[in-house]
Amino acid sequence: MLTWYCMLYKIINKKALIELASIGGIMAFFFWIDRSFGLLDWITKEFLLAFPGLRQYTLNMAGVSFVGLLVYSIMQRVRGRQEAIARKTLEKFLKQQDFIDSETGLSNRLGFKLMLGELRNSQIMPLNVILAFEIRNLDSIGSVHGAAIATMIENSYSQQIRHLCRENDSAARVGNGRFYMVINSADPDEIKAHSAHVLSEIKKFSENGLLIDNLPMSIHLNLGLLDLDADKKVTQEWDEEGVVQRLDYMLYSSRNKSHELVATYNEKMEQSLKQRALVETELLDALNIGQISPYFQPFIDMKTNQVVGLEILARWEHPTEGFISPDVFVHIAEDVGAMRDLTLLMLKRACEAAVNWPDEIKLAFNISPNELRSEKTMDRFFEILKETGVSSDRVEIEITENAFIEEVGEISEAIAKLKKRGIQISIDDFGTGFSNLTHLKMLPFDKIKIDQSFIRDMASNPDSEAIVKNIIALGKSLGLPTVAEGIELGENRDMLHELGCSVGQGYLYAKALNTEEVLPFIENYQSQMVHLDKVA
Repeated sequence: MLTWYCMLYKIINKKALIELASIGGIMAFFFWIDRSFGLLDWITKEFLLAFPGLRQYTLNMAGVSFVGLLVYSIMQRVRGRQEAIARKTLEKFLKQQDFIDSETGLSNRLGFKLMLGELRNSQIMPLNVILAFEIRNLDSIGSVHGAAIATMIENSYSQQIRHLCRENDSAARVGNGRFYMVINSADPDEIKAHSAHVLSEIKKFSENGLLIDNLPMSIHLNLGLLDLDADKKVTQEWDEEGVVQRLDYMLYSSRNKSHELVATYNEKMEQSLKQRALVETELLDALNIGQISPYFQPFIDMKTNQVVGLEILARWEHPTEGFISPDVFVHIAEDVGAMRDLTLLMLKRACEAAVNWPDEIKLAFNISPNELRSEKTMDRFFEILKETGVSSDRVEIEITENAFIEEVGEISEAIAKLKKRGIQISIDDFGTGFSNLTHLKMLPFDKIKIDQSFIRDMASNPDSEAIVKNIIALGKSLGLPTVAEGIELGENRDMLHELGCSVGQGYLYAKALNTEEVLPFIENYQSQMVHLDKVA
C-alpha cells in the first residue's frame, strides 16, 4: 500500500495533491451538511420522482461531485489569472531589462530613445539640452589593463553622472565609454547654468585621472552639447533616432578637439552629417563608375626650378554636389572599410597615366598604416607596378609623422619591404607630432616633408619661421632632402630657398592637375614660372 502511494505521489505533483485534498474536504463538508440538515433532500426527492430508477446515494455523490468540480474549476481559473499576472509582470520586467544597461544600471541606448520619445510627447523636448561624454582612451586602457579595469572606470563615471542628475534629469550609457545626459527644466537659464555646472564637474573629475584598483589611470574625454532649443524648427523634424544620430556624430567630430573643449552641435555640423551620410551611401559606387579619380600636384626642385615629381591626390567630382573634399571621404573610406579599394584604384590609374610621362618624374603616394600592414594590399600594390610597367624607384610612399611614432613597431616590417624593393619613404606633416631624434634615427625614411601650417605664415610668424629653419637644418644634418608643402606666396618661396629647402609644393607653382593637364604642365613649366615671377 505504501509503495503504491509513493508511486502515485511521483505521478501527481505536490500542488495537484493539495488541490485534490481540498476538493475532498469540500465534498466531505457537503456530505456533513446533507446528513445534518437535509440540504440536498429536496433536490434528491425531485430527481427520484423524475428518475425512479436512481438511488438516493448515487444522487448525493453526483451532487457533491458537481460542487467539487465547480470549486475545482473556480480554483483553476483563479490560478490561471494569477499565472497570467505573474507572466505579465515577468514580461514587463524583461522589457525593462531591455532598456537598462546591465553594467551601470543606467538606461541603455534603447532606453534613452524611449525616454526621448516620452519627452517629445510631453512637449518638454524643445527646452532640453543633451550633454555627451565619451572616454576617448577607454579601448586603450582595456587593451593594456584588461576589461575589468575599463568596466570599473565606466562605473565610476556612471556614478558621477548619476550624482549630477537632478530629479528631472536623466542619463544613459549608450555605448562603450559613452554617456548621454538630458538636462530638463522649464527655465532656459537654469538649463544653461546646470549644463555648465555638469560639464565643469565632469572635467574636474577627470583632470587628475582616476585611481582604479590602486592603478593611476589618465583619462581623456570627448565632450559635446546638443541644444534642442537652439533651432526649434529643425529639431522638431528630428525623431529619437535623429537625435541620437546627431549626438553620435557630435562626439565623432569632437575627437579632433582637445579633451578640455566642448563640441557644440551647430548648422555646420548638420551639413557635415548630411554630407557624411551621402558619402557613406555612394562611395563604393563612385569608385566603381570612376567619379573618384587621381589628381596630381607637382614637386618643384628649388635649385633647378624643374618638375621632379607629383603627389597623387584623390578627387571626387559628384554629379550634384560638385567636388567633395578628400578630407571628408578619405576618413569615411577608412571607417566603412573601403580604403583598400580607394588606395589601389588611385595607384593603378596614376601608374597607367605615368607611363607616358618622363621617367625622372616620381610619384608620391600616401598609404595608411592599416594598408601598409595588409599583406594582401601590398602584394596587389607591387602587382600594379608590374602590370603598368612603372619602376619601383619612381615611387615614394608618404607616411604621416604620427603614424611613424605611434605605429612604428607595427609598420616597420612593411617599410623594410618597401625599401628593399627600391621605394623611397617620406615622413609627411613633419613638425605636427612629437618626434624626437631617437625616432628619427630609428626610422628608415628618405625625405622630410614640412607641414604646410608652418609654411603659410612663416613670413609673418617668427615661431613658424624658426620651426621651418630648424627642420631644414635637421634634414641637412641627417643628409635628407626637405619638402615644403603649401607654398602660396613668392616671399615664402624665396625664404625657403635661402634656408636651403630642397623641394617646394603648393598653389604658387600649380593647383592639383588632372591626368590630361600633367604632361602639358611639365613641358611648359619654365615659361609659366617666368610669367608668374613677372606678375609677382
